[in-house]
Amino acid sequence: MHQRLLRRSILAAGTCTLALVATQVAAQTALPESPPASIEEAEQSAAPPPAEDIVITGSRIARPDYVANSPIVSLSQDTLENTGRVTVESALTQLPQFSGAFGAANGGSTSTGLNGGQAYASLRGLGAKRTLLLLDGRRIQPSNPDGSVDLNILPEALIENIEVITGGASTTYGSDATAGVVNFRLKRNFKGLELNGQTGVSNYGDGNSYRLTGTVGSKFADDRGSAVLSVDYTRRDRAFQQGRDYYTFRQSTPGLSTIPQGTALFGANLPRLQAVNDVFQGQYGTPALRGNAAGRYTGQIGFNTDQTLFSTVGVPVYNFRDPQTDEAYIVNSGTNSQQINFGYNGSSIQADLSRWTLFGKADYDVTDNVKAFVQATYTTYTTIGITNPTLASNVYALSVPTTNPYIPQSFQTILQSRDRPNDPFVFYKAFNILGPRIQRYDYDVYQFTAGLSGKVGIRDWTWDVYASTSRTKYSNEQRGGASASATAQLLNSPTGGSELCQGGFNPFGNLTPSQACIDFISRRTLNTNELKQRTVEGTMQGSLFSLPAGDVRFALGADYRFNGYSFTPDTQLSLPNGTSDILGYSVLRAADGEVNTGELFAELLVPVLHDLPLIQQLDLDLGYRYSKYDTIGGVHAYKADLTWRVFEPLRLRGGYNRAIRAPSVGELFAPISTASVAVGTASATTTNGDPCDTRSSYRQSTNANAAAVRNLCLAQGIPANFIDSYQLGTAQVFALTGGNPQLKEEVADTFSAGGVLQSPFAGMFKNLSLSVDFYSIKIKGAVGPLNIGQVFQFCFNSGGNNPTYSATNYYCSLITRRTDTGVPLNPLQPLLNLGNYEVRGIDFQFDWRFPVGPGNVAINSAVSYLDTFKVRALPGAPTYDYAGSIGYNVDTTAGIAHPRWKAITSFNYSLGQASLGLRWRYIDSMINSAKVVTPASTTRGVVAYNVFDLNARFEMDETTEFRLGATNLFNRAPPQYGDIEATYDAQNYDVIGRYFFIGATKKF
Repeated sequence: MHQRLLRRSILAAGTCTLALVATQVAAQTALPESPPASIEEAEQSAAPPPAEDIVITGSRIARPDYVANSPIVSLSQDTLENTGRVTVESALTQLPQFSGAFGAANGGSTSTGLNGGQAYASLRGLGAKRTLLLLDGRRIQPSNPDGSVDLNILPEALIENIEVITGGASTTYGSDATAGVVNFRLKRNFKGLELNGQTGVSNYGDGNSYRLTGTVGSKFADDRGSAVLSVDYTRRDRAFQQGRDYYTFRQSTPGLSTIPQGTALFGANLPRLQAVNDVFQGQYGTPALRGNAAGRYTGQIGFNTDQTLFSTVGVPVYNFRDPQTDEAYIVNSGTNSQQINFGYNGSSIQADLSRWTLFGKADYDVTDNVKAFVQATYTTYTTIGITNPTLASNVYALSVPTTNPYIPQSFQTILQSRDRPNDPFVFYKAFNILGPRIQRYDYDVYQFTAGLSGKVGIRDWTWDVYASTSRTKYSNEQRGGASASATAQLLNSPTGGSELCQGGFNPFGNLTPSQACIDFISRRTLNTNELKQRTVEGTMQGSLFSLPAGDVRFALGADYRFNGYSFTPDTQLSLPNGTSDILGYSVLRAADGEVNTGELFAELLVPVLHDLPLIQQLDLDLGYRYSKYDTIGGVHAYKADLTWRVFEPLRLRGGYNRAIRAPSVGELFAPISTASVAVGTASATTTNGDPCDTRSSYRQSTNANAAAVRNLCLAQGIPANFIDSYQLGTAQVFALTGGNPQLKEEVADTFSAGGVLQSPFAGMFKNLSLSVDFYSIKIKGAVGPLNIGQVFQFCFNSGGNNPTYSATNYYCSLITRRTDTGVPLNPLQPLLNLGNYEVRGIDFQFDWRFPVGPGNVAINSAVSYLDTFKVRALPGAPTYDYAGSIGYNVDTTAGIAHPRWKAITSFNYSLGQASLGLRWRYIDSMINSAKVVTPASTTRGVVAYNVFDLNARFEMDETTEFRLGATNLFNRAPPQYGDIEATYDAQNYDVIGRYFFIGATKKF
């Protein structure tokens, strides 16, 4: 901790130093330009000065223009600033090509994941691990063992533009580029000093954000060298559900039933109904409760704070005497059935972030033909996730002996009516006495890169070689967990634990024990994770010979890459017997591993035809890469791209790429762990929840296969004496997943075809352009876990996946249940090469700039149509098309929204040094993914979503600019999906509401 404070103090001092040198540097950098007039101009504006040939994103060959074979979407620094947010993820998420992935909206987690606080980019909804992120064309240090790169570690102050290519690019860049590439291009030849500040706040007075950056650059050694240093401090505060009327903390449907008062479950050892009614009817004067045909009580018994009892779950709630609060309130759960729900009103919709980023680079001309550079990036940041208190239920359920001295006498009589009166009973309780669960994530990430480049001396051939070493170090501190062993000591103590802590521990009722007992139960844990990457790469490229249509150009290269991974969990989460001592946090295991890769690659650019009728220029671009992994062996990637300029206004392009993605070091060696996974709440009209739950559609008499479902539930271990009253009582299960060293590579075939049309007209229609691009991505052997919700559904024959209702069906084999309560016990989510994905669609981009009065209007629209999002989970299994649906994701961080249409359109009017912009964001309506598998499902989807943002800029002079704006101008609430109130997709929709921001840039 002291070292982190020292590092941050040094970074703070660096910022002050930048301000002090302001008077020593001359202003030589331009302010952001107006939006480009066309798509072609947008591509050109991303290029460096034309003094030398350019290597474009998606190719290894330098060329005199900046025309890409693949469609490139480019975002400028202005676009990033106009989102009003201080992190880059918002700008990417809003693009039609991306699905909202894991990011700032992840305000808290009950899982001990390896991605807390991170932010990802998910192209086409295929996940961050299939979206390769580059910094000036070079790989970035991964932040997650699955190979994903955290957007929070980028030197955002120096980003000039972001280029996005859809489709496989493994031939050019190697593994991980199956969905596409996002290349962050940094400002070049920066001179002077630039200070930048921005702040923002939501309409509800929370979610404040602050960003201060300073960048200084200069030439040295008689202009043979140049250097740049940038310091960036970013702070983002939490935003809360509370205060927003579209959030509710009391659902009208059954949810979690683990409450602070505590409830007892009886499993197969049911009490006699008469004994229960002797208490409720005889002592409390309630109506008689009902039981099963054998005269047994099948509900749960809860404990009021005054030590009286109440009934709950699957029966009417009688005698609940405590005040109803957000933590405990009554809901109907069916005919003559109620339960007491648990709720939590402290959830975040935006995670906090405190980040320092330092970037430095120096270039030097060693000779007229040899250049050298050295570059360093360092990021340190902290984010904190807060979620509900520990819930001792499900696999974390407690066991209470009948000898516990705090058991109320009325409950003792009920216990004694069981067939095995002296057996302990299962006990569920929310440990609100420990406060919320808090996870703190600390990251330290560095990357050092150095290289040489120069001219070979033969024709125009050049060479380039660089080496990079980098590391991500991550620590995860957890508070608010309860020790299972300490809690068991208190529950099993004949004195109630008074010899262990002052006053002992009475778990029955919403009572607060002494601080000594709270401290005795509460635990802090700390997990650490380290990832390392080392890369060496060399390339040569130039022209081989000339053809009538132009020079044939060739590139050849080789690289070596090492990726290592080491994870060390807290010993309390990794007990020798394979369990965890911490209630409410995941079971973890230590793990480590490494992957070594050697690669050879080549690219050939052939000008085929030139200056013919309808063929101004026709070029063929061929590429090949061979990669040798010490884990999966040798793999091949190749491509063929074609560019055809029909005549000056019309250019056509297309190609085929065979891409591969090798399993990452984390997918191979990640620790086995449990995670809380939502499965929904069972209801008669949906396929959500546990199919064995008597409230589910699977168990209804209207289902012709209800008897087969019942028999399968019995075969899985639900006790026969309460099979007809079984209710899960929670919307989550704790699934078990981890790495798999037997994984093989994913193989993708990607196709693209499209064109760019420039207006041939003059006048008002001169600066008008349109691009249309078709894309198709087919992935075989996709690595990923089976969605546990679908495991339950497919086991019980949703989509015809188990027509015989066999307990040995593959999906059913992943489900294990507790034999005493029937609840799922760590169902498996194995990582396997089972999936096939097919994503297909069309992208449109329209640009038009024209004069209106004394100023100019610029219109830009990017639109994406998703035709297909097909997924097959297992070989031979049905294929489901999730295009136009919400709720399914290929992995937990990939994004769950797959709208048919998604668009972002901006209207900008500029007059002199001022501009005013309006941006329209559109997401099409979607059905719920449950309806894809089960067409009769009535689970709610989402309606179409329209949001408008307003921004303005004003240049005081050539060195000073002010900007301000408001996002979600009309404070549009996000659309609910699913049947549980206030369930929103916070990664794709604006859950924070209207947001105001203001910023300024000053150059010296």
